[in-house]
Amino acid sequence: MKTEDARRPGLLMLLLSLVSLVGYALRSNITIAQETMAPELGLTMADMGSISAWGFQLVYALFQLPVGILGDRLGARLILGLAVAGWGIASFLSGLVGVGAAAFVTLLAARALLGVTQAATFPVGSMAISQAIPPSRRTTANSIFIATSLLGSALAPLTLAPLMVKAGWRSVFMASGVVGLLMSAAWFLFAPVPRQRPQRLNSLGAEIRIGLKLLFDRDLFLLSLAYFLHSAVFFVFIFWFFRYLTDGRGFSLLSSGVWGSVPPFTAFLLAPLGGFVADRLATRFGAGRGRRRVAMACLITAASLVVIGANLSNVYLAIGALSLSVACINAAEGPFWATATSLVKDNPGAAGGVLNLMGNLGGVVSIWAVPRMRDPLGWTGLLGVWAGVSVVAALLWLTVRVDREPAA
Repeated sequence: MKTEDARRPGLLMLLLSLVSLVGYALRSNITIAQETMAPELGLTMADMGSISAWGFQLVYALFQLPVGILGDRLGARLILGLAVAGWGIASFLSGLVGVGAAAFVTLLAARALLGVTQAATFPVGSMAISQAIPPSRRTTANSIFIATSLLGSALAPLTLAPLMVKAGWRSVFMASGVVGLLMSAAWFLFAPVPRQRPQRLNSLGAEIRIGLKLLFDRDLFLLSLAYFLHSAVFFVFIFWFFRYLTDGRGFSLLSSGVWGSVPPFTAFLLAPLGGFVADRLATRFGAGRGRRRVAMACLITAASLVVIGANLSNVYLAIGALSLSVACINAAEGPFWATATSLVKDNPGAAGGVLNLMGNLGGVVSIWAVPRMRDPLGWTGLLGVWAGVSVVAALLWLTVRVDREPAA
């Protein structure tokens, strides 16, 4: 794997970080455009929710493993480059949706295309890191790669909302499409990863069987189960923090929009420290044990901060505690991804697909559960339950044989 293309980790991390940022910004564009888009197209907010849930989120989750297998088979340059181009095409199609009876189906198809192509982002990106970044820096690299997505999520409303006000909702998707195609071109031209996979290619059927077999790999399953719980907690904040501020803390819509950006910005700044510390601990305890210690510490600290934040009477101190909690949750991302790709050395893309499949299913569960928990438990009790889930995720790490010989 020591090719000339794979010897520039700095350039690879810059490009992967841009891919992560652009990817999250483009998946967020519909949440900005829908305020004027839905009335014009004759769609209800319920319609928009169905389009996002079933058109994007479910498709995105189900395609994690297939695109991971393709990444292992055909390489990160081709699969991730085509995927990013797909983001641009899906954005253009979203902006071209016409008014009428077919609007719902057309927009659903466009978001499904976005879900399929965005599914490649983290499994294939993490695979590239496992193949091109030295082991001593791999957890840090994964942490930076994933944390940058939060910056994209935070910047999207700040950049796309003014564009929509000035030029209309279709301009949001047109601009997103241009950015996606430019990012794809930059990846194809400059990504320092091998142009072809150097290992002997298995048959496609063999690759699929290997990928499906990973669903029953003991350690990868337990790690992915922990990631399921970890991501469920994370999605509580991603999807419901704005409502918590308005409903639970009495903020206005405008104030909630401003303060709601604090957790992702905090996580973007602090989460890479988890990967850095894990890589430092690897020299003393071994890579697997170092990652486990950091992931468990982050998840337990996050749980403690959630409980503290939920019970603080000063709302700004509460936002600070909860923002630090989100940062801790995200600081565990690097250890999760670096461990998954190290457990299955010869199929890191498929391993990442299994991990992120479970993570997104965890998100589906928590998105569904939170509004149903709110009335019987209240926001304080609700957040306490999810703090407990974070502790369980931490304890599951003790069941994973993090230092086992990588599976073939």
